Amino acid sequence: MKTFLRNILKLIVLTIAVLLFSLFFIKDRVAQTSILGALHDKHKLLDATKDSKIMVLGGSNISFGLDSKVIENQLNIPVINMGNHAGIGLEYIVNDIKPFVKKGDLIVLIPEYEHFYTDDFYGEMELVQTVFEIEPQSKKLLNTKQWMHLLKYLPTYSAKKLKNFASSLFNKETELIDIYHRKSFNTYGDAYLHWTLPNQNYIHAPLLKGDEKVNEEVISFLKEFKFYTEKKGARLLIFPPVIDETSFNNKIDIITKIAKELKNNDIAFECEPRSFCYNDSLFFNSYYHLNKIGVDKRTQQLLKDLEQLKSE
Repeated sequence: MKTFLRNILKLIVLTIAVLLFSLFFIKDRVAQTSILGALHDKHKLLDATKDSKIMVLGGSNISFGLDSKVIENQLNIPVINMGNHAGIGLEYIVNDIKPFVKKGDLIVLIPEYEHFYTDDFYGEMELVQTVFEIEPQSKKLLNTKQWMHLLKYLPTYSAKKLKNFASSLFNKETELIDIYHRKSFNTYGDAYLHWTLPNQNYIHAPLLKGDEKVNEEVISFLKEFKFYTEKKGARLLIFPPVIDETSFNNKIDIITKIAKELKNNDIAFECEPRSFCYNDSLFFNSYYHLNKIGVDKRTQQLLKDLEQLKSE
């Protein structure tokens, strides 16, 4: 019996050692070439932009929903779309760009609704991939609560890296540039390869119970970020995300709560959430991903709002 227990213990120790080695030392080309890898490229865009700029922040509702060139040409100011994936977490999305905020900048923050009432605020598997594979130096941006939240993803990600590594040894890698590839972004940071593709079937946001609550930590975090931008001489504007009509109606209770909490804390949405509720036909493959017609509509609507706010 003792021999059996010792062997079990050795197996556990070996498994942990292998997973830790995978986590810290094995490269994950799948993550590097995914849309997450584009974060590194977008940081280069920020570094190269010395003048005042517009930074658009959010998840894929931004990366798959904007034509930044149109806004840049109309407002005559550099526009960088920092949108990537909601799973990176709103807390990281914001903290990641703080070093790049300069006097005269306009920060347009457009979070997904899930960032306000689910653990998406702290980050999910995508954040693990980001801090271990894409931007390793950014581990310092994570606080204790984020690390505790992410612990559950570490074994799965380590095993996934092992699987990808083993697969690369036996299969010749062919780089396929699809809509979720690092190279699917243009020089403004917009995902654009889907602009010429037909709509795909997708699942609408589920009907919520109605008892969901806004995370007070998110509200406090955004208030602090507003103070930070003002101290830097920049300006923060918060807009609701674009979402399809069916999903909007399924989330109406929590959306109303979110808008109310933001308003009560002097960080209100710059417009009513329903104004960015679009017909389902304008969405490509997700209730946050617009097709080209939707992208053009959302771009023009956001541009109109920015022109008006800029003149105030």
